Amino acid sequence: MEIKAQSLFPSLVWSTLFDDRESFNAKLLKLANEMRAKDPVGVANTNIRGWQSPNILQNLDEFADMNLRILQVCERIAESQHFKPNVVFQHQAWVNISPPGASNQIHFHANCHFSGVYYISLKEPECGSIFFRDPRVASRMFTSPITQPTDFTAEQVRMRPEEGRMYVFPGWLEHGVEINQSDRDRVSISFNVLAVPQ
Repeated sequence: MEIKAQSLFPSLVWSTLFDDRESFNAKLLKLANEMRAKDPVGVANTNIRGWQSPNILQNLDEFADMNLRILQVCERIAESQHFKPNVVFQHQAWVNISPPGASNQIHFHANCHFSGVYYISLKEPECGSIFFRDPRVASRMFTSPITQPTDFTAEQVRMRPEEGRMYVFPGWLEHGVEINQSDRDRVSISFNVLAVPQ
C-alpha cells in the first residue's frame, strides 16, 4: 500500500546572505548607534528591554543601500510567487538594538505582504534566535504524541541569526526573538513590505 503526502498551505521563510556583509555591516552598525545616541528612548513595541528606532529608515538617505536591498529581495520573492507585474513595493524599516537580557515578544505584522529582519551585529550562539509559531491555530488544540517534531508536527521553529543574513516571511506569520544571553548587543534592521497595484 502506497501512502502519499501532499503539502497544503505551506508557510515559507526566505533567506539570503550578503557577500559584502563585513564592510556593509560596519557602516550600518555606526548608523544604528548614532540613531540610538540621538534618541536614547526610542520606540516601545514588542521589544522587551531593547531599543527600537521609529519606522523611518525608508526616508533616510544614509540607509539608501539597505532600503534598496530590502526591496530587491522582496521583489524577487514576489516574482517567484507570481505577484502581478505592475505592483509597486513600499516599505518601512527600523533599527533594533537588543542588549544582553533583551528579547521580542511574539507578534505578527498586519497590513503588509512581507516582513523581515537583517542581522548587523551579534554574538553567536548566545544572542538568541528568531522563532516562528505554527499559524495553524486549530492544530494547537490537540497535540500529537510524538518522539520528535517534524515539519508537520512542530509547534515552533527557530532560525539562527547570522551577521549579514536576511530572513523574509509573510507578515501574518507569528514570530518573536529569544533573550539575548550573550555579552554583546544584538543589532538588526526589521522591515515591512507592501505590494501596491498601480
